[in-house]
Amino acid sequence: MIVTAEEVNRSFRGTLDLLNSRSEGLKSFDMSERGFWRSFTAIWLTLPAYVVSLAFERLRLGLLQPDRPLLDSFWIDLVVALGHVAGFVALPVAMIWIARWLRLEKSYVPFVIVTNWISVMGMLVLSVPAMLMLLGWAPAGLASLFSLAFAIIIVRLQWFATKETLKIESLPALGIVILGIMLNSVIGTAMRGLLG
Repeated sequence: MIVTAEEVNRSFRGTLDLLNSRSEGLKSFDMSERGFWRSFTAIWLTLPAYVVSLAFERLRLGLLQPDRPLLDSFWIDLVVALGHVAGFVALPVAMIWIARWLRLEKSYVPFVIVTNWISVMGMLVLSVPAMLMLLGWAPAGLASLFSLAFAIIIVRLQWFATKETLKIESLPALGIVILGIMLNSVIGTAMRGLLG
């Protein structure tokens, strides 16, 4: 059940349509059960973002050295990988109960499919400022500014997609997006706590 290049291209195109507030972008996603499960396998596309996260955590811990390999501590690799995966699945898992509570069970599958593809794009885009900082091509302040700008764009995209896939009003959609941000924040804090 690996995603095909055609599906990646189509899903990214749909995500860009949603970014531009075009709800017809939803037609680009495979909304079948197979598309649901394959949207989770799309996490493999975020491997570059995982490597950047790993390097960033090593820098934070003072372990990033030019003469040391990036993957030399199983514990750090494992914790960052678990945080990466947990950040990807946290909102879809939480939405199981929220969709039942709001009686949106029929919209759950499209929501998860679109959210997973937005997460893929978001992780890749948000890793760029950190990568520029790690390479020494952008100072920390500028990288933070880029990260904030990209995060605002991704949040707006997720809000619009949530509103369109679940067919709900703006305020509840914003609440769901804020829940996703809070879940990712808790996961990030827990990951950093485990790493020290």
